Amino acid sequence: MTKHEQQAGKGPGNINRRSFLGLAGISAVALSTAAVLTACGNGASKAQVTSSSGLAETVAKVVPSYIPIDLVTPDIASVNGSTPGFTTIPASLVKSVKEIPGKGGTYKAMTPAWWTVPPALADNSYYQAVNEALGATVDFQVNDGNSYGDKIQTVLASPKNVPDWVVIPSWNLPPRFSQAATSVFEDLTPFLAGDKIKKYPNLANLPTAAWKFSSFAGGLYGLPYPSTVLTNAIFYRKDIFTEMGLEAPKSAAEYLSIAKELTNPAKNRWGSEDVWTGAQLMFGVPPKWSLVDGALVNQVETDEYRAALEWIAKLFASGAVHPDAVAGNAQQSKSRFESGASLMASDGLGSWHESLARVLPTNPRYDMQPMDFFAPDGGDPTLYRGAPASIFSFIKKNSDKAKIEEILGLANFMAAPFGTEEYQLINYGVEGVHYERDEQNIPQATDKGRAEVTSTYAFLVSPPIVNAMVQYPGYVQSASDWEARQAPFVVEEEFFGLQIEEPSKFGSLSKPFDDLSMDIARGRKKISDLDGAIATWKKDGGDELREFYTGFLSA
Repeated sequence: MTKHEQQAGKGPGNINRRSFLGLAGISAVALSTAAVLTACGNGASKAQVTSSSGLAETVAKVVPSYIPIDLVTPDIASVNGSTPGFTTIPASLVKSVKEIPGKGGTYKAMTPAWWTVPPALADNSYYQAVNEALGATVDFQVNDGNSYGDKIQTVLASPKNVPDWVVIPSWNLPPRFSQAATSVFEDLTPFLAGDKIKKYPNLANLPTAAWKFSSFAGGLYGLPYPSTVLTNAIFYRKDIFTEMGLEAPKSAAEYLSIAKELTNPAKNRWGSEDVWTGAQLMFGVPPKWSLVDGALVNQVETDEYRAALEWIAKLFASGAVHPDAVAGNAQQSKSRFESGASLMASDGLGSWHESLARVLPTNPRYDMQPMDFFAPDGGDPTLYRGAPASIFSFIKKNSDKAKIEEILGLANFMAAPFGTEEYQLINYGVEGVHYERDEQNIPQATDKGRAEVTSTYAFLVSPPIVNAMVQYPGYVQSASDWEARQAPFVVEEEFFGLQIEEPSKFGSLSKPFDDLSMDIARGRKKISDLDGAIATWKKDGGDELREFYTGFLSA
């Protein structure tokens, strides 16, 4: 969780480094430093188009056709875009790429790592095995993920030193990235737009929204790592609720009353963590802009934002929020929830399986569940779809178009979906060397696998996300059913999936609301102070920013 769980103007639907790692199935156990777990802001991906003229038409021309493939049928089908689930691991794997895709080329690839950097190519049997299957050599330059944004800016400042293939997470896209995209990286439109994608069936299986979000400055520059429709939830300790004869709240008022009922300082138990992200979800706060009577209204100007602030202030005033959360200590929020010191909390969906991995070995009765979302009055919620991609890779310009086509062939191999031989190799390495299967067919890493296999190839491009974490009893079914129940209420924000590059002068415009929301929640300021903050925001550039975005309404 982040400080006060939010960034005003950067809604709870946006994906950040922390939530990406969880959704990608990268266990917190693999993260080697506490900074990874605590220093990740809720950074929305930078928007990247500078002109509104013909934007929709331009994007439509560069986006590839969507041609789904059905190599392995999930046990739980997707509903309105929810994540499909596998309650068992396939005993046999399907081959999706019939021929070796590479032509013997050698390429430098730059990726981040939030874990111990693996051995280099010469000493890494995993790299060697994957490269042999690819028929080409991908030589990774793996960099510390915590300082990766600085590394990206340094590399892009010297175009001649840019590697052949560069991974950039959405939260690390530098200012004015569109300039770098057009001058340094290859526009993939001539290779992938429309039905040209048919040459690469696994890439054609990636959702249209992810490709749309990979379009910068009027061209298709990125290869996406698709994300999930929803990225956050409000969790509760169902095991303890059941012991106390309670059910999950179904309205904003019920949340307050149940939080108070749960709170017993003498037993070191509080009803809730700081759930500001959850409050915004509950009250249907738009991620950034909404269209009201034909005019754009910023998140902080909406009735929903004001109502969410009023509600979170009531929650804090009730005494039901853990004192450490009141003091702003978000670093230990997971520990408090897992120990039973707090019983309701909002977090990224990836935190669910991570928590099960930590707690179930010592507490098999531990039951962390997400609440079904509700509107404040208990009616149907309004949920904003999360960013359609969380990470991108870019191919350096090359006058030899055969090299670009070779790299795309490699990417097609890497994008093979779950249940294929290629997916298994990319994610786990070689059976008997890097992993062994357990009684559930789940790959369990060997010592060599733990040392050598990390997310490198998978960061270059990834298939659509599935849930196959069968090692946690009941988790896949619960998670898939929950997503399916929420999916019908998901809507897209006004500028969903568009990369719109804001002028840099607006970069810190929303910062005062981050502090104000914390102060209002804790009673240090009044809700009436929001009016003055909005007036200042308008004067300092908010109205000008609104005018800028208005230009995209007719795009």
